[in-house]
Amino acid sequence: VFLQLEAKNMGIFLSDLFEPTKETELSKALDEAVLGALSFNGQRCTALKIFFVPHDHGETLAQQLAQRVEKYNVGLPWQTFAGESYSNITPLPGKNRIDFMKELIHDAVAKGAKIMNKAGGEIIGGSESTLMVPAVLYPVTPEMKIYHEEQFGPIVPIATYDSLDTIVNHGRDGIYGQQVSIFVSDKETEAATQLVDKFSTIFGKININSQCGRSPDTLPFSGRRSSAMGVMSVKHALQEFSIPTVVSYKDSPVNRGIVQEMERNSKFLQPLSGSRSLQS
Repeated sequence: VFLQLEAKNMGIFLSDLFEPTKETELSKALDEAVLGALSFNGQRCTALKIFFVPHDHGETLAQQLAQRVEKYNVGLPWQTFAGESYSNITPLPGKNRIDFMKELIHDAVAKGAKIMNKAGGEIIGGSESTLMVPAVLYPVTPEMKIYHEEQFGPIVPIATYDSLDTIVNHGRDGIYGQQVSIFVSDKETEAATQLVDKFSTIFGKININSQCGRSPDTLPFSGRRSSAMGVMSVKHALQEFSIPTVVSYKDSPVNRGIVQEMERNSKFLQPLSGSRSLQS
């Protein structure tokens, strides 16, 4: 049995990305972060659903993410912009999803967060429309619903940390355990390694300088706690839908000769990938 369920995947920015010489690496991390948060409207279990940023760089990064989000086209799936690009953000599947987005945004703003991008959270097309401009929220704190709850929609919450313990505790104390993304340069590899070691028993996949995702299908796709049950990949899928059949024999010279002859003539007993089918 395999189930991929809810998630609250973290995107973690380590401090070395904010050094003056790391602008290119930070820019790549920001691009990956926005794509991870908002592709498919953020409505995928593998979306990045909260970001953690060093306290001293929180507002700057929130502004940079907001600038990128403002460049996204918001419209109907077939709508084109400047005759070239299509919509990046499209309507959500139902009014109840819009109501939930509003609830999370209003709760965060009431408790001190700001909407960092222009028109963030606005509904386009009237009161019954389900087309919402993405909202970048900062600073997000533990008192807010969006800090803990999976939004499954176009909201980008940004929290800050002073210590890696804040991040580790958030991952350990939460109910989810699907994936996490760590964005890092070459000066904080020790900190990234510490996170990998601690997250190895919390999350099913740890991504380095990459958004969360299920591919490639040759690798296990798994999760822990309330995020998944079982493991999925090409290999695991074949195993899940296969029932093994065993052919055995009592070991003796006569029986070995008999089964060797059977193996030569049997289609079922032909070895796969060089492995032998029979065991004594």
